[in-house]
Amino acid sequence: MKNFISTLFFIVFCTSYIFSQDTRLTFTAVDNDGNFVQLDSIRAEKYFSVVNTPWWAEMLRYPDTVIVIPATSVQDFSAKADFDVVANENPFVGKTSVVVNMPAESAVNVTLTGVDGRTVATLSKNLHEGGNLIEVNAKDAKPYILTVGCKFGTKSVKLLNTESNTANSLVYAGSYDYIPQSKLTANENLSIGDTLWLTAFIDIDGFRYVLQKEHIIEGSADIVLQFADIRHYETFTDERDGNVYRYVQIGSQVWMAENLRYLPSINGNPYFDYSNGQPMYYVFNYFLGESVEGAKNHICNINGGYYEGINSYRQFGVYYNGPATIGACPSGWHLPTDAEWTQLEIYLQNNGYNSNGTNDTDEDRETNNFTAKALASVCGWDMNDYSFAVGNNPEENNSVGFCGYPWCYSPTSEINLGGAYWWTDTDADAGAYYRAILNTNSYSLYRDSAPYRSAMNVRCVRD
Repeated sequence: MKNFISTLFFIVFCTSYIFSQDTRLTFTAVDNDGNFVQLDSIRAEKYFSVVNTPWWAEMLRYPDTVIVIPATSVQDFSAKADFDVVANENPFVGKTSVVVNMPAESAVNVTLTGVDGRTVATLSKNLHEGGNLIEVNAKDAKPYILTVGCKFGTKSVKLLNTESNTANSLVYAGSYDYIPQSKLTANENLSIGDTLWLTAFIDIDGFRYVLQKEHIIEGSADIVLQFADIRHYETFTDERDGNVYRYVQIGSQVWMAENLRYLPSINGNPYFDYSNGQPMYYVFNYFLGESVEGAKNHICNINGGYYEGINSYRQFGVYYNGPATIGACPSGWHLPTDAEWTQLEIYLQNNGYNSNGTNDTDEDRETNNFTAKALASVCGWDMNDYSFAVGNNPEENNSVGFCGYPWCYSPTSEINLGGAYWWTDTDADAGAYYRAILNTNSYSLYRDSAPYRSAMNVRCVRD
């Protein structure tokens, strides 16, 4: 009997210890060289196993880069539905309040902890049936976890303080009639073994980097996100407008590592407002008028929020029709010819940058051209299983630092959100040649011609 009681005590003790520990997923970001960079935000989503629809999602914004799964969340499923903890203002500035809805009077213990687990304030009190208001004062600008425990269960809510206050405290501020249940702690829907789909964002000098990956929750973890696109580039300044551009050497050529943003004037939608003979300039998703400054500061939301809040001028550059490309490049740089694009492709083919792992030995761009992944960015492309395509393991893209982003206007001047297109300086019949990574399935750099009215990006090469 003593042995049975000892064994039972040991099991209860271990179970209590295990379930007293919250699961914490802490996210940090590093660049291609392993140096720390500050995350702007990260979206975590959990999907149904059958239908492709998220059933839980949370957007974290710096400095809140921790997902906390309360150890008591398993018990929450059996708690009465009208026991709830609701934050009134979150994020908040120094002070906020939470409402604790009670199905009946009960003693409660309220704790305020940092995401490091350190308790900074406590409150023990009998709460009335109905709504109970608790004022939360937080000293430091950082995330906190507020937990309310009583005979009906335990609830936690994450709070983000954005500005310092004088002290940490929890103050009971009165009660009132029952407040209908609103949103429960989202993390009640997460547990060990779930798979999260992570989309993380970094903004550096107005340029957005995006990383996507899966994470299986196996317990508390420090998750390091490596942004392979963040490299240490050399830069130069365009004296005409002050734009600073990154550049990279590929073989004997020096290429801009981002699209040209020279914008002397602005036009509307290239599908309706186009010309074969007059220079035309466009900024993606800007259809609001003729303000150059407005176009430069335009914030758009595309592809279901994938680039939520992005500055399309900074991210994608300017889209030019054929006549607008004449003299568009800065001093010391020029619009590459068809032959110079071919030189780039042959260098990649012959020097180990084919995505199928082969090396070419001739000067023919049309044979063994698997160069798209070497030039494509690591983000922005839909993922797929096509062999050697830019959407297959996109974290392996951009091996030469060219950083070719999708989202574009197509050569027919219609809106096309699937590829990247760049002009050449070589005329074709009633138009000019261009190079393109057509879509997420591409493995080669495509070559074709387009009419001068088409709207495409420009990459300049150094003289």
